[in-house]
Amino acid sequence: MTTATASPSGFGPIRQIPAHELVVDQMRRALELGQFRPGDRLPTERELSEMLDVSRTVVRAAVAVLEREGLIAVRRGRGGGFTVQAPTYDPAETRRLMRQNKTAVRDAFDYRIVVETGATRLAALRRRAADLTKLRTLLESMDSALDAAMQDQSAHRVTEFQTLDSAFHMGIAQACRNDYLLESVADARRKMWLPTGAIFGRLEPNANDHHEAILEAIESRDPEVAAAQMEEHILGTRNTLESWLKR
Repeated sequence: MTTATASPSGFGPIRQIPAHELVVDQMRRALELGQFRPGDRLPTERELSEMLDVSRTVVRAAVAVLEREGLIAVRRGRGGGFTVQAPTYDPAETRRLMRQNKTAVRDAFDYRIVVETGATRLAALRRRAADLTKLRTLLESMDSALDAAMQDQSAHRVTEFQTLDSAFHMGIAQACRNDYLLESVADARRKMWLPTGAIFGRLEPNANDHHEAILEAIESRDPEVAAAQMEEHILGTRNTLESWLKR
């Protein structure tokens, strides 16, 4: 596959993208969006090869990249496989990266506000009973996960909450019933973490703020309140981040 870098004329050089980079991108995205949690087993090499329609050699090359990044552990031989690893966390390094990438962080939050408020507005108009049930279940699980994380700020506890949080936001995007917005929300949430090196290493007590109000507005079919609550929630995350960087 190829990609182009645009110039002012609209044209640019074409770069060949190795197949394993595309596989890495898909697998990394699944991990960043919480579709697999630390300790989960990924599909086998053969299964990934069939699902992604690539050779097992390509899968091996992709897995090697993710293993070097510490995102998965590889156990070879009979009974082996790929296991998702909890992200490592270095507060000083994370602060350095975020200060170094201030513009990228700002742009990521702007992007997230635009697409997630739009998706939430449509979700309030188009949601179904099954959507509400799913979101309510996730919210209850998030409450429990946050309580546990406040007692134990281990990587496992933090990632557990963040996985549920991502599922909640993606559940709202699914309820808007617009595939373009669903893809955009996934992309926006992913870009929010990329400048920071993946995740925060601990949770703040306000991590679950506004989720209840967002869900209630969606349930009441009030698109403007739902969108406003989503914006407040994302701005709250941004404010928490900015305060953390000043410590």
